[in-house]
Amino acid sequence: MRALKSVEEAAVLLGISKWTIRGYIRDGKLKPVRLGRRVLLTEDELERLVARGQKPPETQMEIRKSGAGENTL
Repeated sequence: MRALKSVEEAAVLLGISKWTIRGYIRDGKLKPVRLGRRVLLTEDELERLVARGQKPPETQMEIRKSGAGENTL
């Protein structure tokens, strides 16, 4: 069986608030395991969230090339 973490444990593990974790669940960024009224998260799900956040950010040059941020007025 995979290890399950409470919302509070996941928040401490990731160094963010429990409200941020709950927001990620609400927004669909994290998929919880619900047992009765308890909301739990697998370690795999937390690792998936961290891995998604490690994509290199777009550079300003890439943004300019794609046309994002241009005035359309």
